[in-house]
Amino acid sequence: MDAIIIEGLKVDTVVGCFNWERQIIQPLLLDLTIHIDLEQASNSDELEDTLNYAEICEISSKVIQDAAPKLIEHAAKLVLHALFTTFPAIESIMISIRKPAIIPQANSVGIRLERHRNDFCPRTGE
Repeated sequence: MDAIIIEGLKVDTVVGCFNWERQIIQPLLLDLTIHIDLEQASNSDELEDTLNYAEICEISSKVIQDAAPKLIEHAAKLVLHALFTTFPAIESIMISIRKPAIIPQANSVGIRLERHRNDFCPRTGE
């Protein structure tokens, strides 16, 4: 299956459940694997036949920063919803969000969600 891959997208935002976390900006690291048919883009060599990676990154960062979520699980769901809504050609997305250096014994902690278009946006006629 074809995929667009974005690794290590850094999003600086307010995130966390504790009062002290709500007072500071922390980094999140996002990895996205976006399943989409890339056959036309591979043949045409035209940007309009694929997704704009910069736009994906901008949308992903903005929805998290605007929401200032408590949980990274919620942040992931916000990104999934925004990307499925913006780009109808996306078939499925796997997103990982890591919060670095929050647990002293670990480099980072994080979550991974995988969702298909029908989980968010049922297509009409199906």
